[in-house]
Amino acid sequence: MLITTATYTEAAPIIEALQLEKVATKPFRIYAASHIQLLITGIGMLNAAIATTSLLTNNQKAVFNIGYAAADIVGILYNITKVIDGCSKSIYHLSQSNTLPNAACTTLCHPATTPHKTLVDMEASAIVRCARVYNVPVKILKIGSDRFNPKSLQKNSELISKHIDTILSQIELQLQKNIQGKV
Repeated sequence: MLITTATYTEAAPIIEALQLEKVATKPFRIYAASHIQLLITGIGMLNAAIATTSLLTNNQKAVFNIGYAAADIVGILYNITKVIDGCSKSIYHLSQSNTLPNAACTTLCHPATTPHKTLVDMEASAIVRCARVYNVPVKILKIGSDRFNPKSLQKNSELISKHIDTILSQIELQLQKNIQGKV
């Protein structure tokens, strides 16, 4: 399984919890253990697309994106069920969760500075599009990180750490689906 985050800040608690080891720094930072690779893509759609595609060519069974998103409420972990590409207006539907709040996420080419009706990030639509090209299932979890004010975003891993047990259980569920062939 491939896990993607935009930044090391988002990745650090996951790397620690899964005891992942650094296996590459160029062209992308990659951490791995067993059946999991964690890829730090960099911020933005283009970085996310290039980095994700580089590893999807290695027969990944699923893509799992975890990261921050602008939201009305800071600190809530959301399962993303609908991704809207703010540039192309393409819409991608993903699976619902019975255990997490479900939400839509709009991907923009720039940080969100005005309120939206959805969460807003800068990578999700690119990751979903790459996964679809390679016919790989994708799951996206986003944590509300700021109230459409990027300057207020905490530059630490606290928001991810707060939800690490839930994130790990979601990763485990996806790994079980992969093993059972129910991707």
